[in-house]
Amino acid sequence: MTEKNGKISDDIKELVIARLEVMPSSYKLSIGSEGTFTTIQLIEHVRAEDHIGNQIARMQLNFIKALTTGKLIETLNKNG
Repeated sequence: MTEKNGKISDDIKELVIARLEVMPSSYKLSIGSEGTFTTIQLIEHVRAEDHIGNQIARMQLNFIKALTTGKLIETLNKNG
């Protein structure tokens, strides 16, 4: 379930797409100079496994890791 040779595994891709599918249709995400994307566009990029799709997958995976290790809560408590 990890990245191999810069490619996101199918398991991670499915997980990321499932997470994106439950987001509100009004959700938009800005990615630096890449632009602003709707959930539908994000899903298309993840499915295409392009640069943006891989970025989205890595962000989602990092969020899940931070959530499961307690680092997210720790950071929120420090800054809150």
